[in-house]
Amino acid sequence: MQLKTIILGVFTTTFTMFALAQPTDLDQYLLKKKIVDTNYTVKNSTALNEILDYISDEDSRTMPYQLDQNIVIEKMRLYANRMEISGLITSPDFKQFAQDIGDDQVHEMMKKTLVHSCPKFFEHQFQRVNPYQVQIKLTSEQKNYNLTLKNSDCNFE
Repeated sequence: MQLKTIILGVFTTTFTMFALAQPTDLDQYLLKKKIVDTNYTVKNSTALNEILDYISDEDSRTMPYQLDQNIVIEKMRLYANRMEISGLITSPDFKQFAQDIGDDQVHEMMKKTLVHSCPKFFEHQFQRVNPYQVQIKLTSEQKNYNLTLKNSDCNFE
C-alpha cells in the first residue's frame, strides 16, 4: 500500500504549512485591538473578519500553491469561525488507490490524518477557544472529498 503512505504523507505535508503556536503575533494584535479578550474569546467578529479577509487576500497572491507531487492548494480563506481550503489531488495513482480501498476508507483515512494535525490547523488561540472549524474540499479526477474538522474534535495540550 504505497499509496496509503503517499496519501498520509500528502496530508502531513499539506498541513505543516500551518505553524504550531501558543498565542501568535496575530492573537497578540487581536488582544491589543480588543477584538478578543484575555481568554482569546472573540468580542468583535466583524473586525476579526475584516482582518482575516485582508490576510486571506494577501495569501491568495501565492495561490495556487504546489505543496508536493500530490496536492495543489488553490484557495484558502480565513474567517472568524472557520477556515476554508480547496485544492486538487494530482497524484496519478490516486484514482486506482481510491477504487482499491473504497471511498469510505479514503474519507476515514483523511479524517484521521486531519485529527492528528489539529495543532497545525488551529494555529491561533482564538481558533482553539471559540467554536471554529476547518472545511476542506479536495478534488480528484473522479470525486470531490469534503471534510470538516472542528476544534472540538481535537485534544489540545
